[in-house]
Amino acid sequence: MRDRERGRPAAPPPDSLLALDEEYAETVALLDRAAAIRRTVSQVPHLAGFDVAWVGDPAGDDEIVLDHAVNTTTGLVKGLVVPVGVGLGGRVLAARRPLWVSNYCTAPDITHHFKTEAAAEGLKGMMAVPIMHASQMLGVLYGANRYETAFGDRTAQALEQLAVRTATAQVVAERARHAAEVAVHEERRRLALELHDTVGAMLFTLGAGIRSLGSEPDLDADVRARVTDIEQQAMEAAAALRGSLRVLSATPEQVALGVALREHCRAFQDRSGVTTRLIVLTELPALPCTARIKALADAAREALLNVEKHARALSVVVSIHALRDGLAVTISDDGIGLAGSLAGDLGGHLGGADAGEVRLGLASISDRLARLGGNVTIGPNEDGGVTVQAWVPA
Repeated sequence: MRDRERGRPAAPPPDSLLALDEEYAETVALLDRAAAIRRTVSQVPHLAGFDVAWVGDPAGDDEIVLDHAVNTTTGLVKGLVVPVGVGLGGRVLAARRPLWVSNYCTAPDITHHFKTEAAAEGLKGMMAVPIMHASQMLGVLYGANRYETAFGDRTAQALEQLAVRTATAQVVAERARHAAEVAVHEERRRLALELHDTVGAMLFTLGAGIRSLGSEPDLDADVRARVTDIEQQAMEAAAALRGSLRVLSATPEQVALGVALREHCRAFQDRSGVTTRLIVLTELPALPCTARIKALADAAREALLNVEKHARALSVVVSIHALRDGLAVTISDDGIGLAGSLAGDLGGHLGGADAGEVRLGLASISDRLARLGGNVTIGPNEDGGVTVQAWVPA
C-alpha cells in the first residue's frame, strides 16, 4: 500500500494508535455486545481518520447486515443486507482480509449493488476489514470518506486494530452475558431447593397433621367438614409449590449446558482443590436436543474425573465454543500428560499404565456422542497436559 492520500489527509493522528488501548479498555468495560460495537464504530472517524463508519453484523454464514452507522446523513446504510462476494464488504466476507477502493462508485473490481446508496451518501474512498476471533467471522468493520482516497498503511493498521478490539470486546461481552445468565439460573435453582426443604417440608407436616386430626373418631361433623376443606387447601398449596419449583428449576436451552458445566467444575474443584475455570469463547448456538447437552456435560465430568485421578494438575480450563456448525466443550489440564503417543481420536494409541482406565471412560462417552453425530478427541497441549474435546452438531 502507498502511505499517500489524495484530497485530504486520511491517516490517523500520530497518537491515535496509542489511544486505542485506552478506548479498548473502556469498550470492554461495557460488557454489552451492541454497546461495545457502537463504541468502537463511534471511534473510527477519530482514531482511523475516516469521515463515516459502520459495521456489518453476520446474518448466517453468507451475509452481513449493516448497522451502527456513524456520521451518515441519509440513513440508507442501516439495514442493508450484503451477501458474500457482493460489494466491498461481501468480498471481505469471502476473502477474510482487508480490502479498499479509492472510489466505491467507479471501482472496477467490486460489484455495485449498493452504488445508489453510496452515491446518495456521497461516499467514495472506502475500506472494510474483517472482525475475527479464533477463525470465526464476527462481522465487518467499514470506514469511508466523501472524497477519493488512496489509503495508506497507517489507516489500514488503525482500522484493523479497531476490528481486533471489537472482536475481543464482543467475546468478553458474550462471556459476561452467559456468566450472568448462568448465575441467575443457579440462584433460581438454589431458591427452589431452599423452598423445597423449608416450605415444602412445612406443608407436608401440616398436611399430615390435618389428616391425623380428620381421622379422630369423635370429631364433630361440622369441624370434620372444615378440617377436610383445610386439608384440600393444603394439598392445593403443595401442588402449587411443586409447580413453582419446577419452573424455578427449569433451565433454558441457552444456559443449560453452562449451568451443568459450572456445577461439575465447582464439584471437581471442591473435591480436588485444583483451580478450575469455565470460559465461554464464542456466542453459543442453541441445542434444542437435551440429550446433546447432557452428553457434553457428562463428557466434561468424565474428563474432569480423569484429571482428578491421574493428571496431578495444578489448574484446569473448561471452555465452551461454537465449532464446525456445532458446539464443543474442551477440557485442558496442565498435568503430567499420558505416556506414549496421543493420537487425534480415541482410535489412536494411548500408552501408559493409566491409559486403559482413561480409554474405558472416554470410550463410553465417545459411543454416546457418536450416536448423536458427535465425537471426542484427545491430545497433548502446550502446557504438557492433556486436552479433551467433546463435540456435537447444533
